[in-house]
Amino acid sequence: MTISKDFVNIYKDYLREINNYKRTIKHIENMKRKVEKRQIIASEEEIYLVEKEELNEEDDFTCNKDKIYSFSNGDKYIGKIEKNELNGKGYYAMYDDREIIMEYIGDFKNNVREGIGQCMLKNGNLFIGEFKDDLMNGIGEMIYKNGDQYIGEWLNGKKDGLGIFTWSDNVRYNGEFKNGKMDGEGQCFDKNGNLIYEGQWKNNYIHGLGTYIWNENKRYIGEFMHGKKHGKGSFYLNGELIYEGSWKFDKPSVFGRSLEEFFCVKL
Repeated sequence: MTISKDFVNIYKDYLREINNYKRTIKHIENMKRKVEKRQIIASEEEIYLVEKEELNEEDDFTCNKDKIYSFSNGDKYIGKIEKNELNGKGYYAMYDDREIIMEYIGDFKNNVREGIGQCMLKNGNLFIGEFKDDLMNGIGEMIYKNGDQYIGEWLNGKKDGLGIFTWSDNVRYNGEFKNGKMDGEGQCFDKNGNLIYEGQWKNNYIHGLGTYIWNENKRYIGEFMHGKKHGKGSFYLNGELIYEGSWKFDKPSVFGRSLEEFFCVKL
């Protein structure tokens, strides 16, 4: 897998999808503003039928007109109702003591987030992308409050699959994720776009086989364990092989002596 080449097109495809999602969300935002401006408010009886847990046949309620539903727990929904449930495109705000702790604009199906949507969380993180079974599933972008950004694949609310994570200082990881963490094949670039590592990752650490580049003249190729050079590996200086052999916790293992002592080279 040639990640650097693959990710050029993958990143473009992701951005194209996200931009399409944003257009969909904008239409829903326009609907929300119109309903709020016109104050199209659901009646107490309509709200009661949506909130009621045990329904009889005579309780069946469908409303194809976008309305404002202010629920007894303080939450607010703007959209359509089908068979007593949130369905279609709408807006939902979850409150805790009059403070919004979650704000969602997008698709609903049978009372859960399903389809395309945008979700603002209490911690200030913003997600735009696909939902399934009320969780982030599919292609999506997370913009973190601290300036970090992830765009890529999600599974059951976690980063999973191929993705690009960019830290606020512009350091970037391109590669595979599993269960919310960098795991699999991946590359890391410094803030200037220079490749500093390419290879295997596990549980957010460099782990397995890979190549680490300090700068243009220093390079390590070999095994890593939990973010450290560990196992069999080779160190190159200015393209010349300096040491090849065993490493232990980031240092060459040569009769208990360091590489600096042997070659006067600072790693």
